[in-house]
Amino acid sequence: MELGPGRTAVVTGGGSGIGEALCRAFAATGMNVVVSDVDGDAASGVAGAIADAGAGGRAIAVRTDVADRASVKALADEAFAAFGSVDALCNNAGVVSFRNAADMSDADWDWVMSVNLGGVVNGVTQFLPRLIAQGTEAHIVNTASSAGLFAPPGMASYVASKQAVVGLSEHLREDLAPLDIGVSVLCPGGVATRIVEAGRNRPDALGGPEDVPAHAEPIRQGIAAGMPPEDVAARVLDAIRANALYVVTHEDTREGVEARLAEMRAAFAR
Repeated sequence: MELGPGRTAVVTGGGSGIGEALCRAFAATGMNVVVSDVDGDAASGVAGAIADAGAGGRAIAVRTDVADRASVKALADEAFAAFGSVDALCNNAGVVSFRNAADMSDADWDWVMSVNLGGVVNGVTQFLPRLIAQGTEAHIVNTASSAGLFAPPGMASYVASKQAVVGLSEHLREDLAPLDIGVSVLCPGGVATRIVEAGRNRPDALGGPEDVPAHAEPIRQGIAAGMPPEDVAARVLDAIRANALYVVTHEDTREGVEARLAEMRAAFAR
C-alpha cells in the first residue's frame, strides 16, 4: 500500500517508543496521524511536535485505554470524524510483567493480557467494520515481539499474549486479503523504549503502578541501549508498502526461532 498525503494512520501507544516513532514516520510521508496513548499528555506532546515540525498532514491526540473496548470505539469515532477514513491502523500499545507463571496473580495476568492481546482485539473489532465499509485499500499492523516467535523465560503473560498476537495476525492476513486489507505483525527484539517501565501506567483496579523489579534492571539497561525506535518504524513502513506479514528487527533472535522450529520438526519425525 502506498503511504502519503491524503491518507491517515492511527497508532496506539503513540506517546513514546516505537509508537511515537511510527507517528513521526507516517507524518513524514505527508499522512494525517492520530496519536493514541493511555498517557494523554504524552500523546498530546507527540501530536504537538508533529504539528510544530510543519511536515506532513494534521496530527491529533486521543487518550485511549486499549484494554477498554468503549475507549477504543471512541478512538475510532474521533479518527473517522476528524479525517473521514483510516488507511493504516497500528495496534501497538503493550506492557510487560517479569514474572513466571507460578508467581503471577490474577491481576498480573489480567493486566498484561487485557492490554497486549485485548488491545489488539479491541482495535480490530472497533476499526475493521469501518475499514471494510470505506471500500479502500488499508493495512493493519499488530505489534507482537520476538517473544511471539519463541518463548524466553521469566515473562509468562508477555509470551502468552505476544504469541497470541502473532497467531491472530497470521489468521487475519488470510481472512482479510480478499478485502484488500493487508496485515503485518511486528516482532521486535531489544528496542530503546520504556517498555520495561510499563508498570508506571498499571491501573489501580489491577494492582496499581509498580516499579521495575530488581531482577529486571539489567533488562531495562539492555533495552535502553537497543535499536533506535526510528529504525523499527522505517521497517514497518517498508512492510506496509510491500504487504509483508512478518517484521523482525534483530538477527540475534533467529537462534530462538530456529530452536523452536527444530523442536516442531522433531515432533513430526517422531
